[in-house]
Amino acid sequence: MDEMLKVRRHGEAGPELALLHGWGWDSRLMASLADCLAQRFRVVQPDLPGYGLNIDRPCDSFEDCVELLDRTLPDVEIIAGWSLGALLAIAWAARRRPRMLVLIGASPRFMAAEDWPHGMRPERFDAFAADVAEDARRTRTRFAALAALGDADARAVRCRMADLIDDVPPAPAALAQGLQWLHDGDERGVLQTLPVPRLWLHGERDAVIAIAAAQAAAGWGDGQCVEVEGAAHLPWLGGGDVRLLDALLHALHGQEGSGADEEGAL
Repeated sequence: MDEMLKVRRHGEAGPELALLHGWGWDSRLMASLADCLAQRFRVVQPDLPGYGLNIDRPCDSFEDCVELLDRTLPDVEIIAGWSLGALLAIAWAARRRPRMLVLIGASPRFMAAEDWPHGMRPERFDAFAADVAEDARRTRTRFAALAALGDADARAVRCRMADLIDDVPPAPAALAQGLQWLHDGDERGVLQTLPVPRLWLHGERDAVIAIAAAQAAAGWGDGQCVEVEGAAHLPWLGGGDVRLLDALLHALHGQEGSGADEEGAL
């Protein structure tokens, strides 16, 4: 694992912001959000191992992926992640201690548990994982429909995901590995003790990860939850990108001693 991950870059000035994609699609799915944030940040989008620019890059484990991200972007100041990418972002933030952690359509634990009613039930997850193993493309199409479910502009969400579904599809091993990370991942303990401000962006109609998960986790430590009306699992579409940019700038300006309120700091 000596080689770094290949990345996409947006913006030429401001703090460096890493933006991590989720399961099933590479970083291009978040290009509009990256372009919006690039107005004030240097946005770097690493494709995860087995995706997009790194389609031929293997990864041994969740921990190895976090280490690879950290070595690829040692100067990152803000870490943002969507869905599966948010689990990686939390673990990465525990190592890197950025100025801000941004969690989009996210939960610190994807699976339901006795003490976490906001996750997916095991039987539903197991059926989805079995479908991925049998026909990954068909199951990704179903996931796109679920991600768009309830969105005020569901057709636009489905179309955006459909545009990319056959353009460098993820490696089958990466899809299976990502599902295993979602199944096993539990970053609640890390998040509860992490001394890093958190900003959550969540669609109020998200059918993949209930907004209750973000609302509950935002209450731990220095957290804020920005709810996007009419949005589902891709809350940066339909105006959520601008809301995130505004909330992020406001939060950074409010950090005492960070220097973010000095002219030109952002």
